[in-house]
Amino acid sequence: MRRNAAALAAVLLLAFAGPCPAQVVEVLRAAPEFPKNAVWLDAGVPHTLAGYRGKVVLVDFWEYTCINCIRDFAVVKRWYRKYHAYGFEVIGVHYGEFPMGFQVENVRRAAARFRLPWPVVADLKGSIWDAYDSNNWPNRYLIDPKGEIVLQVIGETGDRELESRIRGLLAKAHPEVEKVPLDADPDTFGGRCGYPTQETSIGFANGRGAVENPHAYSKLGQVQEFAATRPPSDGGVVLAGRWQTLPEGVTSAAADASAYALHKYHARSLYAVLSAADPAKPVRVELLQDGSPLAKEDAGADVRFDAKGAYLEVGEPRMYDLVKNRAFGQHILALKPQGPGFTLLSFTYGNDCQQDFEEK
Repeated sequence: MRRNAAALAAVLLLAFAGPCPAQVVEVLRAAPEFPKNAVWLDAGVPHTLAGYRGKVVLVDFWEYTCINCIRDFAVVKRWYRKYHAYGFEVIGVHYGEFPMGFQVENVRRAAARFRLPWPVVADLKGSIWDAYDSNNWPNRYLIDPKGEIVLQVIGETGDRELESRIRGLLAKAHPEVEKVPLDADPDTFGGRCGYPTQETSIGFANGRGAVENPHAYSKLGQVQEFAATRPPSDGGVVLAGRWQTLPEGVTSAAADASAYALHKYHARSLYAVLSAADPAKPVRVELLQDGSPLAKEDAGADVRFDAKGAYLEVGEPRMYDLVKNRAFGQHILALKPQGPGFTLLSFTYGNDCQQDFEEK
């Protein structure tokens, strides 16, 4: 992937500084055309930017396991409803973060689950990602009617600047757009919202794996027996039992329910990217928070309950909504797969101001 210095600095800030406002970059360059072999999800109909000439186009790079992208879908849908009649278009470009993100059927299911009303292209080879010098999710490029990129918004929010520029471009041909009410400008990252743990990567592919057991990454691809001799530090993961460590994450290898993973975090909500070896045969994963079964009042949308307590059915490879605590705080979550083939890839978080969005 090509990276210029400014874009790389922005993505490093987003990756290591925890939650922060979006980076808004003034740009003026011709928007790269989509390749002819791009995989479009809307009935295989190819799209070209030339075909959108005269329109105001937002190219939205997203990833279906990215909570920052998912939280922003409602905002972009609202703009699409408000401004589409005036010549505003959105094109979603999906580029995967994990191997699951390069399987077109996974992307197709996700686009349907999130009910995205605009054309979506699965960038399976990264050619669009590279052409736009994209380095983050979400990453949005605003294109004027002449086909020039005029604004780039890297990361979550930046909504007021982006909507104002959309309106300004549309108003040249449709001055009546100025009568459409602007969205409120939410304070999503202010101090009153709380500062959660930064995104936690389980695998060591990006050089910052979260597993804290000794020698966890020294035998990638092999099954190891781990012992939980101490609790994890904030943002860390401690494994117990038999696990296979992989570049992207860890996979349970115990034939019984003896393996588990402990994760310490501080946030209001907690999400995890998970998968199973065979999506048609989900793995039950029991959830305990601070030593007790996760309470119904603190459970995320994907959590189920029975006589044994809180659990997930992990099958489809995607982001799972695990915890929505009643208050911001620090906790230790235990994930206890009841068999082999459960893969843990990453954790992400939400603060007090990031709770009201469309959860699918």
